Amino acid sequence: GARPRERTRQGPDLRAVTGAWRPAGWRPVPGGFEYGWGPTLVLIPGLRGDPSEYVALAPRIPGRTLRLVTLPDAGRRLTDIAAAVVADLPRGEWDVLGASFGGLVGWAMPADRVRTLTTIGTLPHRTPRAARMRAYASVVRRLPERVYQEVYGPRARASLAEDGADDTLLEHVALPPARVLADRLSAIAAWGLPDRPPGTRHTWLWGATDRFITWSSAEVSAAGMEPVVVPGGHRPHLSHPSEVARWVR
Repeated sequence: GARPRERTRQGPDLRAVTGAWRPAGWRPVPGGFEYGWGPTLVLIPGLRGDPSEYVALAPRIPGRTLRLVTLPDAGRRLTDIAAAVVADLPRGEWDVLGASFGGLVGWAMPADRVRTLTTIGTLPHRTPRAARMRAYASVVRRLPERVYQEVYGPRARASLAEDGADDTLLEHVALPPARVLADRLSAIAAWGLPDRPPGTRHTWLWGATDRFITWSSAEVSAAGMEPVVVPGGHRPHLSHPSEVARWVR
């Protein structure tokens, strides 16, 4: 049976930052925020590019410096977006965790800099679904900004609520501009990724009730990744952060 959703540990002190929000303790750094101390684990968010989706997961990964990435606005290719992310990261190698679109950005990072890659609800290989992103991008690109915000704002909040976001997070949902979302959808369609993800270990997590994920464990294994099913939906790190943190650790 389904497990109950966990209570998030956001803390009461929320501070506005560039139109979004973060809990106290997330330190501003170039390209995002940091949390904690120790070896670096890079956390890359999904399509909206907002690292606040990791608010429940971050406190459950002790002994690490969590580099929470805010996705850049520029770039129509995954490799370009990844290059902009890498430019703001500390030197050396990192462990990388990417959710959904963020997993593809992690996949596009230089193989010699990624020690391990863990993705959550990410495409395991190029599929017809990825190609359809080009059509979605064309629709979004033609929408006036006001209409885009009115249409996609409620959809984003509903999706986050379905995945376990609490009211505080839902009140501060920030969408990227329409052109930026369209560029990211185009980047999925363009793909341009190597046959195998970077890193010496690749773990592909997805929620047992994720309605966006239709691939089998065999397909994921064929893509060179270790498949792991956890409780929750498309963002199990919101609804079941302790279960996800156990695999990340």
